[in-house]
Amino acid sequence: MTRYSVIEADIQRNEDDILRILKENLTGPSQKRYEWNYKQCPYGFAHCWLVRHEESGSFIGTAALFPRMIFVNGEPVLTAIAGDFAVDKQHRNLRPALALQKEIIHDTRFKFVYSIPNEQSKGILLRIGFKKIGSYVRFIKPLKSEYKSRQYLYSFLRYNILARAADIVIKGFAQESRYKTTVPYSIEIPEYFDDRFTLFWKNLSKQSIIIGEKTPDFLNWRYGQSPEQNYEIFCLLDGHKEIMGYCVYFIEKNMCHIMDMVYKPSTEVLSLLLAEFSRFMRMKGAGSISVYYMGGSLLEEKLQEFNFVPIMEEMNDVILYCPDPADNPGLFKKENWHFFAGDNDV
Repeated sequence: MTRYSVIEADIQRNEDDILRILKENLTGPSQKRYEWNYKQCPYGFAHCWLVRHEESGSFIGTAALFPRMIFVNGEPVLTAIAGDFAVDKQHRNLRPALALQKEIIHDTRFKFVYSIPNEQSKGILLRIGFKKIGSYVRFIKPLKSEYKSRQYLYSFLRYNILARAADIVIKGFAQESRYKTTVPYSIEIPEYFDDRFTLFWKNLSKQSIIIGEKTPDFLNWRYGQSPEQNYEIFCLLDGHKEIMGYCVYFIEKNMCHIMDMVYKPSTEVLSLLLAEFSRFMRMKGAGSISVYYMGGSLLEEKLQEFNFVPIMEEMNDVILYCPDPADNPGLFKKENWHFFAGDNDV
């Protein structure tokens, strides 16, 4: 019988072994991403395991935990994201995969572990004790008939005269075209997350929700230093020039992708943020806005009020492992969470 063994990897010494497996089995891994994601996170090095094929003595699989600080009802909890799970094609049977993932749940350094896995990985993780919290739902708001590069809401709108007419109709029916507020505000596009975000986060972290820590140190690492993408910040300020809310985003192929959205706990502030960000994206010429979200129904309802359409076939489950689920029932209620695409491991 084929034998396998698992070791905890040394992030420095086993770098070539880990990168080889990732590059051959996953899309996107690079040396720069490894340095950033495995070694430079403000919460410490990633924890990684390798599975060895005993007959050949070679490493044939890997899995990692990426540390994160999550606030649960106002209290910081050291947690981790399970990611970068890969096994060489010729060894993709249940034994090495299970052996790797069992190491994850036996790691006592983290209060709980969450993951946004693909379908194959999800089956293995559920088998070893992970439970589903909810699903990321993708919402898309068309700003123009050409909502994505060379992709139209309807094929006949590719003709210029029809597209222009459709764009006028889309803009006219958009909720932000009718939205008005009495709240004094201004807009700023900061180049990085400065000290103002410290005070904003200090107040926000006291809410009774489950939310990833958003200090300037973490945000500047996650978005400012990322080798994967050039992110930008859209910031909403009140009359005293203090932060009311912000979006982190990037634009690709005519579509704006929101990675994070944080705001004061006020429906008026949320409406204002959605309205002004939509206007800003239309002014920049983006064809649409896309956002992945898992959490309370208030934001989902507001997104739909502002013409974001849920794409139900594009849903990704968020699953969680907690050693003592009976002591933490609130972790498994989707309504308690506030998670966006930026809360994933890349």
